[in-house]
Amino acid sequence: MSNIVLSLDGRKEVHDRLRKDYTGKGSYDIIVPKFKEFVERRGNKSYYMRGTFTHANTDFTNDIFHMADMGFTELSMEPVVCAPSDASALTNDDLPVLFEQYEILAKEMIKRKREGRPFTFYHYMLDLKHGPCIYKRISGCGSGTEYVAVTPTGDIYPCHQFVGDSKYLLGDIYNGISNTEVQNEFKLCNAYARKECEDCWAKLYCSGGCAANSYHATGKITGIYEYGCELFKKRIECAVMLQIADEV
Repeated sequence: MSNIVLSLDGRKEVHDRLRKDYTGKGSYDIIVPKFKEFVERRGNKSYYMRGTFTHANTDFTNDIFHMADMGFTELSMEPVVCAPSDASALTNDDLPVLFEQYEILAKEMIKRKREGRPFTFYHYMLDLKHGPCIYKRISGCGSGTEYVAVTPTGDIYPCHQFVGDSKYLLGDIYNGISNTEVQNEFKLCNAYARKECEDCWAKLYCSGGCAANSYHATGKITGIYEYGCELFKKRIECAVMLQIADEV
């Protein structure tokens, strides 16, 4: 497979807080040796070590550095999206901390690259000169049209974040797509479907944002998850910082 994602939230105490096995025990000690073996055996093929940060670890750069120090070099760390009442939910008070963390990350990446021990961060991979075509810039991931999720029982959903929501059940692998109304809804979900995006400088980098995040935040896939917008724009700013550093 050309696209492998390994789930690790970072430091042992952070990861084990939510990533438990069927007995309720943290999974860090079990999976980390397996991940190390997997990456070694994979050789020069790509992969991503992907984690999620929450209100409990707004110092998420320490989790990224922890993974990098273990030898993992292709990293991603996503902000949690959940109900505001959840103890893990990010708050408005967290935003300044997270902005600072993204800057710390960018500066450390520049430093490590100059020291000969670079690592990549998925959200900082920005090509300012040869980016994707305008269609891709507008449509983003293509969930529900170019991309779908298939469950073990054969049900088809627009993406994995809609699995279990009967409203967004598209069909199944035995009979194909039957819910064409929802598929058409996703076909028209793009950067120009959201009025709030009209004057945003980042719209052709985020394509209007994640449809699932918008749905869970606003109740509709063409809504705006404002918290996510703020974090996305900060990530793009830091990605530009890395680009400039490479030119110096």
